[in-house]
Amino acid sequence: MEITLEKLISLVTVEVVKELKKQGIQVISSLDNDGLGISTDSLRTKSEKIDMSKYRTPVLTEIHIRRLHQLTGEVIIPKNTIITPKAKEIIKEKRLIITRE
Repeated sequence: MEITLEKLISLVTVEVVKELKKQGIQVISSLDNDGLGISTDSLRTKSEKIDMSKYRTPVLTEIHIRRLHQLTGEVIIPKNTIITPKAKEIIKEKRLIITRE
């Protein structure tokens, strides 16, 4: 099995950021994808739960996704939530993980 150095750095970075988060240390990134070659995609460790308690039928829209913090990597939504086609596109572009609970 082989792994690229870039992938290894990305994996280690994600784990370090997760551990720091557990310790209450906030890690922010001023790097962009052209910075030091480290993609902020690898730092997306933030989970955000979208409150849809006021919806009769919960619907996840493009607006919900666009309002997320830039380091969000996971979106938590109610189990029966409908995801609009445009929201699906953005979720795919941003490589977000959708968790239904």
